[in-house]
Amino acid sequence: MRVFSAVYLAVVLAATVSVMFLSAKWATSVPEVSCFVLAAVWGIGFIISSIRGGSLKPVFSVALAPLAGVVLWALLQLLLGTTVYAWPTRMAALYWAGNLAAFFCALQAFDDADVRDRLLRYLVFFGAVVAALSCVQAFLSLGKIYWKFIPDYPQDVIFGPFVYRNQFAAFIEIILPLALYYGITSRTKKLLYLVPAAVLYGAVIASASRAGFILATVELGAVPLLAARRHRFSKSQKINGALALVAMLVWMAVPVGPGTLIDRLEKADPFQARREFNESTVRMVRDRPLIGFGLGTWSTVYPGYATFDDGKFANQAHDDWAQWAAEGGIPLFLLMLGLAVWAAGRGLQTGWGIGLPVIFLHCVVDYPIQRPGVSILFFIVMAAAAGVSRREGRQPESA
Repeated sequence: MRVFSAVYLAVVLAATVSVMFLSAKWATSVPEVSCFVLAAVWGIGFIISSIRGGSLKPVFSVALAPLAGVVLWALLQLLLGTTVYAWPTRMAALYWAGNLAAFFCALQAFDDADVRDRLLRYLVFFGAVVAALSCVQAFLSLGKIYWKFIPDYPQDVIFGPFVYRNQFAAFIEIILPLALYYGITSRTKKLLYLVPAAVLYGAVIASASRAGFILATVELGAVPLLAARRHRFSKSQKINGALALVAMLVWMAVPVGPGTLIDRLEKADPFQARREFNESTVRMVRDRPLIGFGLGTWSTVYPGYATFDDGKFANQAHDDWAQWAAEGGIPLFLLMLGLAVWAAGRGLQTGWGIGLPVIFLHCVVDYPIQRPGVSILFFIVMAAAAGVSRREGRQPESA
């Protein structure tokens, strides 16, 4: 059952990421329903095992509490009628319920350390393939997705199925530490993982996501330090590993061309529009600090608080922390803060899970996990980190 669940989640993740460019409702609903179905299968399995006196028991994590709290808070807003627009709040409740289901099912699968290790390795190669394809497409497809589909909302650059550079960067931020950790700690297969790490980092540079580049660079420095804390490396291993990593990074970073990224980093006011969004969102929080306006309603409420108009539809606050506080009040903010603190602890403990707190940092300036393709990946890796915490010292095995 655990192997089946891991394969099932891998397929759901791959399928969801591949259609992220679609705005159709089914592109979000299918992954959610898929996670609900798997959670239901596990629930039935637990009941049957209990009746028959079997050994199958549910695996829990402290992180389930804040995630369940987010879902319950959205349902409470609907029940009390405090949301200003019920439809997006219902969709938000389903979205977070899907995240909860994905996390719960991954927890069950990762009760087997070998299953966990295999899926994490799959994520490294899956991420590298998506990153490589995305870079080639960005330079050669003339703005078409998979050289065929024209996006509903044309962007300056399209990366694979990602129509927004910052969500593409978030996808990389979650997987890059895994590739780095495996590459650094492996005795015989360093290049097998350092090459994907270089591809992933080069893709972040090509995407020209400023926050993505900064955070991925932080990961490049943090993962080796965290790995060294858990493993003993000889001087020659450190030198050879560092040289191999630098060579791979230069090999990938130079061809993709950092020109666009440099131009964006040199922008006179990098927080233009985001600053105004944030100021308006803070005023929303002040008006409804306890209950919020309703999950998913930021874009509905924002026009009443807007201080400028750039002629574009404002779909998100580009600061998830402020948006969570506006939509769910201080209680939702605290639930997410609790989840972030827990994730930071697991990320530092494992080393390869450092992408978890990095994503929460990215949430300060954008909305990296507002689409299921990235959120399912995020909660799968979070469940993997939770699995390690139950067995202190059990890390992905070096190969």
